[in-house]
Amino acid sequence: MTFNARLQKIIARYFGPTVVFALFIFAWYALAYGLENNFSPASNTPMIIPPPHRLFEDFHGIVRTKIVVAFWISLKTSLVGLTISIVFGLTLGVLMAQAKWLERSLWPYLIALQVTPIIAIVPLMIKLVGSNFAARVLVTVIISLFPIVSNTLFGVQSTPKNMHDLFTLHKASRATRLLKLQLPAASPAIFGGLRISAGLAVIGAIVGDFFFAKGDPGLGKLITQFFLNSQASAMFVTALAATLLGLMLFIVFGLLNTWVVGRWYEGSISQ
Repeated sequence: MTFNARLQKIIARYFGPTVVFALFIFAWYALAYGLENNFSPASNTPMIIPPPHRLFEDFHGIVRTKIVVAFWISLKTSLVGLTISIVFGLTLGVLMAQAKWLERSLWPYLIALQVTPIIAIVPLMIKLVGSNFAARVLVTVIISLFPIVSNTLFGVQSTPKNMHDLFTLHKASRATRLLKLQLPAASPAIFGGLRISAGLAVIGAIVGDFFFAKGDPGLGKLITQFFLNSQASAMFVTALAATLLGLMLFIVFGLLNTWVVGRWYEGSISQ
């Protein structure tokens, strides 16, 4: 590859994101200082929206410890909920693809679960599991389950017919067909669902914090606490920590997708 070709590739890959990031920072500063009519940079008055250079000015011992502990709690909630969603989601997706009657029986209720606002079932969840860590995990499962089921079902059902005919010609059993044909063919769609659910799991963990406050607070509850105490900088740092958590999980599944699928599937998007 020539120098000009490499330069064009670098520009095409990094120029756009860099420009968008610069515009985002500019808009952040404009919004931060635009909302402060009488703000003096020399003052220590808390701003409604702190500019980027003031985000970490209150990031001292107690605040830092609270955010680190909350980050760990939200990470644990996300991972436990996502693991449960993966196990149930893959199992349901495969079973529904193998039995049409099961798909027709469960699909309407999965859609209903997906579109039901969490706040509408909060009283029922408190009665069933209480206002604790288990309730936060349950919210995470409810929010992150559907993409895994739907993508697994779609992927397994989308196996090319000519490949099915080949396995039929060799008199392959249903288990052999599933393990050696349908699941490998469905893996790009499955990993697409996993990446979506990884982000949704973090959203579920944050949302669960708002409704189920028993125990140590996660990032969602901590954001509310900082907001009520007018600690704008700490609140935004906590929000950034939640964003970082979502990005971490998304990137992990993107790397798994590249490792498992990207070596042979041309449509795979490398992360």
